[in-house]
Amino acid sequence: MYSTGMFTSCPAGSDRVISRWAGILALCVPLLCGCAGTVPVEQGYESQLYKATPLEEIRDVPRADSALIDGGKLWLSFTQAAGQIQAVATLDPVTDRLRTVVAGGEMPVRVLVPVTDGGRDVPTQDALPVSVQGPRAWQALLDASLQSLTPVEHGYGAVVDLLQKDELFLYRVGDGVVVSVPMIFKPTDIQVQRTYTFADLLSVMRDRLESDFPQGGMLLFETADESPHGYPFVFADASSGQILFLRRLGDAGYNVLIPFGTTLEFFVQTLIDHISAFFNQPVSSLSRLFTMVVSTTADLARPTPLILLEQEPVPPLHRGEGMDLARWEEALDRLTGTISGSGRLTYRIDGAEFFPRLIDLIGSAEKSVYIRIYIFDNDDYAMSIADLLKRRSEALDIRVLVDGLGTRGSKIATSASQPPGHDPAFSMLLYLEQDSAVRTRAARNIWFTGDHTKTILIDGRVAFIGGMNIGREYRYDWHDMMVEVEGPVVRDITREFERAWISAGLLGDIRQIFYREDDGGIPASDADYPVRLLFTRHGDSQILRAQIAATRRAKQHIFIENPYLTSDAMLYELVKARRRGVDVRVILPYRTDSGLITRSNVLVANAMLRNGIRVYINPGMSHLKAAIYDGWACLGSANLDNLSLRTNREMNLATSHPPAVDELFRRVFAPDMETSAELTEPLPSNWADYLAELLADSL
Repeated sequence: MYSTGMFTSCPAGSDRVISRWAGILALCVPLLCGCAGTVPVEQGYESQLYKATPLEEIRDVPRADSALIDGGKLWLSFTQAAGQIQAVATLDPVTDRLRTVVAGGEMPVRVLVPVTDGGRDVPTQDALPVSVQGPRAWQALLDASLQSLTPVEHGYGAVVDLLQKDELFLYRVGDGVVVSVPMIFKPTDIQVQRTYTFADLLSVMRDRLESDFPQGGMLLFETADESPHGYPFVFADASSGQILFLRRLGDAGYNVLIPFGTTLEFFVQTLIDHISAFFNQPVSSLSRLFTMVVSTTADLARPTPLILLEQEPVPPLHRGEGMDLARWEEALDRLTGTISGSGRLTYRIDGAEFFPRLIDLIGSAEKSVYIRIYIFDNDDYAMSIADLLKRRSEALDIRVLVDGLGTRGSKIATSASQPPGHDPAFSMLLYLEQDSAVRTRAARNIWFTGDHTKTILIDGRVAFIGGMNIGREYRYDWHDMMVEVEGPVVRDITREFERAWISAGLLGDIRQIFYREDDGGIPASDADYPVRLLFTRHGDSQILRAQIAATRRAKQHIFIENPYLTSDAMLYELVKARRRGVDVRVILPYRTDSGLITRSNVLVANAMLRNGIRVYINPGMSHLKAAIYDGWACLGSANLDNLSLRTNREMNLATSHPPAVDELFRRVFAPDMETSAELTEPLPSNWADYLAELLADSL
């Protein structure tokens, strides 16, 4: 073991994992010049050490010869094995394929574009020199920044998002030395004290710049990063606090072209699954067809013309008491045919809160991990989660149930923040099963409907429910939420997983007949409170009935955040509620992952605005699905569209426990209303929006 800096690095794992992490840790090579002992891992798992390369042994590292600032551009001359290269990068904010959201801002990445011999655009005589700092200066800056984020107390560590590639876990050993490991190799005996976003890391680095360079000035750090898709230089303005990571042009592209074979495989496999579903689930298939026909006919027979309501002026807000929540819960028993259970809810907002917690629980699980997910993506981040599941499958019962249509569809979509050069798995189910004991199944998509449920169970004692799938978008790009659930209701969630698992297997309908629930359960605690599960199943739209009824009963306020509000029935009831004097507020994303829905949302937003509903436009992609009706909260996987409310399989949580509802408002609705732009006038629209809205009504 040797170490030349404050930090030691010791990720364990397979050669493939080490190779993937080498690119991440290469940025920290000057920092992580050494290695510590092995990381505690499961019994029987052979660990391997990663040794960061000392500076003196790095060969093909770009070295800056000179750097100039002129006209909002950085002019850089650097040398590497191929020779001397002249390049330029813009320092002004740009919108391109490299742009991703970092805590409401922009990922600070710029591309170094080579200057051609015939180029006329050259720096002027007034260009300002930039001070070039070697790799050891970068070492000192990153070293001090990460150390300041590491908890002082032994037994605790911190998760740090490093350049939106993956998470580092930082903790101290006995002598106070900070150890860094990939989060998927976090020691089980070290607790996560806090999770820091990349924006948090940038903030600390700016403070360090101010203290280390009190004279200010513009700096160019050499990072000693020789990885194929790394960041060999970092530009920093110590006076303004601007920090930009510079990438070479040849490393900046994204694979946005979808191979024809991938698209063809998607349609062929979807058709095969559709046909096979008739043999595997004959009863369910016919039942789902009947449900779809009936619901579609009912929608056509019950038009809800908003224009009739708009003939009257919008009344002032009602200032009285809200609905009686005790009577409401009793009404829900009859309305939905469900009985409220008990449990405890913890809101995990965004990928920065959810995924490190998930990884931590998977790493410390003792018995089982059950995952029921709409999309298990094949991007770099999803594959890192898959690697962890595969590694733990030797000691645990790990089952992964995906929606066939959703997961296949993810292969023909690309996250804007996905690093170039990633080699995606052709099939995530095959990848999960390869060289592991992970068991997988895919829910079949009869009539092209899906299992949109997102639940994850750890040891049958902790469950997650919400809107997130497993992939890079949900970790880094989108605003979303998962709810961590504990208490007796977890057993009910486990039973739902078991039913879905059986249904997706061979002769699913027949085997469902012989399924018997066990009598086991989780004892209640004094901290538990009423929590109800609500579903959308074929022939049983509990989530729709409950929210329609809640909208009609609400007297004081209705707060909704949902990316897909295409249900005319819900929109009509929201407008009627506002015209009863209810304070109705809706948060929609500025842009969704569907151009059709984005355009449809324009007309929906304008209709609500005309009827006195306060509409907020989230600046990013908010994929969160939550609502509060006079102190009753409903949240989970269901969108406010006909697919989620009538057709797909969905699962929501509901509670009227005042502290839980208040926390949901405080952590979700209050900050999202603050950061969103409230509409004061209608959004511009055109004929294409009306066509989009018409098509979206069928979704």
